[in-house]
Amino acid sequence: MTFYLVGLGLGLDSISSEGKKILEKSDKIFLESYTIDFPYHIEELKESLGIEFEILERKSVEDESILKEAKEKNISLLVYGDPFSATTHHQLILSCKKQKIPLEIYHNASIINSIAETGLSLYKFGKISSMPRWTKNFEPLSFLNYIKENLSVKAHSLLLVDIDFEFSKAIEQLEKALDLEKLKLDKIVLCSRIGTLDKRIFYGTFEELKKMENIKKPFCFIIPSEMHFIEEEFLNSL
Repeated sequence: MTFYLVGLGLGLDSISSEGKKILEKSDKIFLESYTIDFPYHIEELKESLGIEFEILERKSVEDESILKEAKEKNISLLVYGDPFSATTHHQLILSCKKQKIPLEIYHNASIINSIAETGLSLYKFGKISSMPRWTKNFEPLSFLNYIKENLSVKAHSLLLVDIDFEFSKAIEQLEKALDLEKLKLDKIVLCSRIGTLDKRIFYGTFEELKKMENIKKPFCFIIPSEMHFIEEEFLNSL
């Protein structure tokens, strides 16, 4: 029996033909849904794929209970974007190897390569960081360390945001964090639902971003560093 990791890509119909064939031969299919705000409804995905699947909670992935079934059945785990965009899946792969469970991986587009649509070169991106939602007693600024480190070597920064983060709150928190760290940015890139038909890519100041409305999830920010004139021309054309 085999454990399949299948990337869904970024759009509703972005699964590869290979991935779709694997689902047809699977005895059981799960969807990992705790790391992303999908740009579509789960029922729409079921209709698009023409299959039924179970929603898999974080605990069931991290305790590897899903692999127990893979010892006796063909089990597929659907992952938004690409399976390797989240480190949790690396651990599943290692466990498959240790337990000698046959494994197959089907890649797809992810936010990490789709941001090249902004015109910024992927070769010039540094470490990726993620901004967690602040609470009353928890306001970490550590994600800014990656941005400062990237800027110091003239590398662009991809900043992901926590799941369920509304755009207005995210931009407000980011601006506050930058003020606390006395880190000034000229302009910033916003990518909303990139890879889908209703994508939005915007390049401007914080004041301009704050005026934007109807920014849909998922979205992320890019902090550009020193740009090649082609990159700058591309961004300005947006």
